[in-house]
Amino acid sequence: MTSLSSFINPSHYQKESIGVPFYAAMQAGSTYVAPTFNNSGATADLGGLFGWLIYARSNTAYFNPAKGTTSDSYILYTNPNDLVGDLNKLSGITNALLAQSPGGTAALFTYSVSTITPTTRGLDFIYAINYLAYGGYLVLTGTTAGFDTFENNTNENLDVVIAQNNFGNIAKWIEGKSYVVGVFPTQASNGFTGASTDMLDFTTLFNGGISLTGNEAKRIFNIRGTKSQTTASTPEAPTTFDVTSLLDNGSMSYTISTVSDVAGFFARAKNRNELFLTIGGLDRSYVLNGSLNQSTDWNSTERTTLRNKKVNFFVNYTPRFLGSDLVGATGASSITVEDRVGPAKMKQELTQMLNQIGLKYSFEINNTATRDSVYTDIETELNQYSAYLDNTRTQIICDSSNNTDNSSTLNITLIVKPLLGTDSFTINVTFTQ
Repeated sequence: MTSLSSFINPSHYQKESIGVPFYAAMQAGSTYVAPTFNNSGATADLGGLFGWLIYARSNTAYFNPAKGTTSDSYILYTNPNDLVGDLNKLSGITNALLAQSPGGTAALFTYSVSTITPTTRGLDFIYAINYLAYGGYLVLTGTTAGFDTFENNTNENLDVVIAQNNFGNIAKWIEGKSYVVGVFPTQASNGFTGASTDMLDFTTLFNGGISLTGNEAKRIFNIRGTKSQTTASTPEAPTTFDVTSLLDNGSMSYTISTVSDVAGFFARAKNRNELFLTIGGLDRSYVLNGSLNQSTDWNSTERTTLRNKKVNFFVNYTPRFLGSDLVGATGASSITVEDRVGPAKMKQELTQMLNQIGLKYSFEINNTATRDSVYTDIETELNQYSAYLDNTRTQIICDSSNNTDNSSTLNITLIVKPLLGTDSFTINVTFTQ
């Protein structure tokens, strides 16, 4: 019987482990639709990869009792084995995993003779096991509403959203989530994602009122880079996916964007307690399980062009690694420290911290004693960020220089300089009774 087990065979599939939970989410299909079958397989799409997973977990006889229901809006995977195990329960379902081409268009993979081709559902599966190789947790959904349900049910915040497609839905969801980074591929005029040097047109993806240069845009990470299944070992890809459990003597080729790998780089950086520094660099951003197709020479004009567009890229080195860590939904002629994903994320957290402290004192009398207490609280909270800051250049300003005694308004200013960067950034918060 066909299965996907060989895809994660340890002799071919590289996998890392991390010690801290890191949550990525990916929309992999649409709302579940109950299937009907004929000799070619399902007669309509069940809702993409997510739909097949819902069907496998709730309807197949192999799960007794069922692992889920048809109304589930998300599925959490903490390792690739569980994902593959759920899908393997479709092995006895007519052409669910593999269908002969042409026909069986709702399957995950199709084949002709010995050549296997992933469908959209199959590619989503490949994106998923590529990310899970880096040790993070993955929330798979049919719609972005499932992201909210996961957060509400678990009281956990998503760290990253992988935008392998469904760009508009994902961009709109990210707008209201100050803590989430969206990883998006570049897009060429022919619609092939990840290969071009131009970022997506976020003016059409975001809601009309968003500022493409504001704080909302600091959560957009655009990446140029595609990764292919290889047929031989290379310095960038010492192992490849094995598809023999799907089709004996079968072979498969595909190209995907590197968005799931970049999400994995975020998991690596968090595990190393370096998320506020950068996700780039040789130690943090080498890829697993595939061969990179695009790279940029460090001293080339292309590097300058990509940086000005805020398109991140891989450096032409052995092994290739991520050589840029910029956020933003539009290009910029000058780049500040706030345009780097680590400091940008740190600024968001520091802003939240200042607001929480300021709210605590907003109804106290604005005098020297109150402002000294504010200063002390901020100084204490900053200790957890000391490894990422030039502490000699940190300034907390909450005194008579920016406040008036007995005023109903409390003003706080924080100036910090991240270690990886040449300039500082400033956060101002104001509370009015």
